[in-house]
Amino acid sequence: MTDRFVLGAPLGRWQTNCYLIGDHDRGSGVVIDPGEHGETQVPTMLEQAQVTCEAILLTHGHLDHLWAVPSLARSLDVPVFLHADDRWLWDDPAAAFGAPPELLAAEFGIEWDPPTDHLEAIADHQTVAFAGIDFHVRHNPGHTPGHVTYLGRQLAGVPIGFAMGAADEATQDVLFAGDLIFAGSIGRTDFPRGSMEDMYTSLVDTVLALEDDTLILTGHGPDTTVGRERATNPFLHEAASRRAQS
Repeated sequence: MTDRFVLGAPLGRWQTNCYLIGDHDRGSGVVIDPGEHGETQVPTMLEQAQVTCEAILLTHGHLDHLWAVPSLARSLDVPVFLHADDRWLWDDPAAAFGAPPELLAAEFGIEWDPPTDHLEAIADHQTVAFAGIDFHVRHNPGHTPGHVTYLGRQLAGVPIGFAMGAADEATQDVLFAGDLIFAGSIGRTDFPRGSMEDMYTSLVDTVLALEDDTLILTGHGPDTTVGRERATNPFLHEAASRRAQS
């Protein structure tokens, strides 16, 4: 019986999926994408699982995935991992809307003060280990220039607690996909510095390279699998067609 676990919760007005992956025996875990209300929800998840947080992993720098990071990084005193190509969003999340920094205070009531002393860069093909679990990093530009995914390794049979998901347990590898791919769709590419061409490349290189039974835990909405998306997702079909013609 495994002591590992995955907990997920949709947070805030954008219902951004935040995940806690950990090991009860070790008493530790790692948080992915703590969005709006994460400053209260993440400590609740940690208490529920009876683990401490080792790090925060960000798939990208959009505000709905980044919102609670300043509070949590300081209160938990943990490093935050983000690809260098999204550092511009760390410094100014309003830039994702093509808006001035004042938008954060006027629209969302946020006085943005990022804990840069906690920030660490993550890179393509890097492997990081937290709570005894390896996460393989892939750089997936398209939604943002610095978007990454985290492939959690050796998670077969690990129980999953996620109200929006259909899967009760993990597959051997689990893709924490952020906004690269959703069930039946993909992340938008019409935000500043987005690129549809980069998105097609990322879908082929990251998603289509995985086994069909690989579970995908997305940044928004329910879980899915690589096989389901390979068969039904029109954006993957287009991406594969473009690669075949190139």
